[in-house]
Amino acid sequence: MNGSAPLVRLQQVCKRYGDQVALVDVDLDIFNGEFVTILGPSGCGKTTLLRLVAGFEPVSSGRIQLNGRDVAGLPPEKREVNTVFQSYALFPHMTVFDNVAFGLRMRGQAPEEIQRRVGDALSLVQLTGFEARRPHQLSGGQQQRVAVARAIVNRPLVLLLDEPLSALDYRLRKQMQLDLKHLQRRLGITFILVTHDQEEAFSMSDRVVVLNAGRIEQAGPPNEVYEQPRNLYVARFVGEINLLDGLVDRVEGERVVLRIDHLNVRVKSNRTFAPSDRVHVLLRPEDLRVETLKDLADNPALKNSFADGGYFLGTVQETIYKGATYDVAVLLDNGRPIMATEFFNAEDATVYFRPGDRVAVSWIEGWEVLLPHEG
Repeated sequence: MNGSAPLVRLQQVCKRYGDQVALVDVDLDIFNGEFVTILGPSGCGKTTLLRLVAGFEPVSSGRIQLNGRDVAGLPPEKREVNTVFQSYALFPHMTVFDNVAFGLRMRGQAPEEIQRRVGDALSLVQLTGFEARRPHQLSGGQQQRVAVARAIVNRPLVLLLDEPLSALDYRLRKQMQLDLKHLQRRLGITFILVTHDQEEAFSMSDRVVVLNAGRIEQAGPPNEVYEQPRNLYVARFVGEINLLDGLVDRVEGERVVLRIDHLNVRVKSNRTFAPSDRVHVLLRPEDLRVETLKDLADNPALKNSFADGGYFLGTVQETIYKGATYDVAVLLDNGRPIMATEFFNAEDATVYFRPGDRVAVSWIEGWEVLLPHEG
């Protein structure tokens, strides 16, 4: 990334607890000023990874470097890393000021310096005026901000966030996502967030690292992970996906001609395939086009846009209203269920499709992803 050396480097990192393997051969570089999110389900090893970087756990093998320095054996307080925990871990008997000042006092900072830096930290998290309150007098969002202030007041090279928003309600969580993202931009320090929430990861991060069973499945910008999943696990874990099975008929330059049921479909792929290869065709719900057979019959121009026979037939099973959009569940005549996302237009917020409608289903050419067949 931009030719600079990584601020955090994990090389062949493994972590075992007895016979249980938590992390396997993890290689990851994180650069100064990045907001990186470790995304994965419960038990995948993401919090373990964070604890290794923080120094709360030793690695079983491999090594971790911070700012070019091997940190093996260094305790947390020597690593220039601070952590915001899921529970916030505030001291209940201390005021907001004393909670934030705790680390500075432990380091022997002068009272004037403590006063200034605590004031600056509370200003950054918009808690000026709350200095005398105790944690039980604060809302969940305010407690979270105190925890962040306590972490950043020490000016760490890296701030680690272990699912810090999981206890907040939806509305507050959305606001705190924006606040944390803006705070990271203002501070310019490296944030590493752990979460199982895809929306949270995508909306906040410069890069997303998808972890599964202790291994990195894919790492990249959010749009790349969503639009170009490396394998079926990533495709299924990140967002909704429709899966069609195809057989490669022939290859024509950059295009692959597939046989999917009765259709011959030309698609683009950045992978190499050969005739007779079995493949998966991945389609996001928003990539699909759905039209009623009645509309196709009544509108020749619309039918031409679907190409002659270049669509699947199916029946609408149900529609699911989601506010600005609605999902259309379709059972294709080949027995495969698929889901399409439809957008309301500005003038009409009417759900167009109804259960029982006979429909044609196609997709926007070039938006499909081809993967080798698994299983």
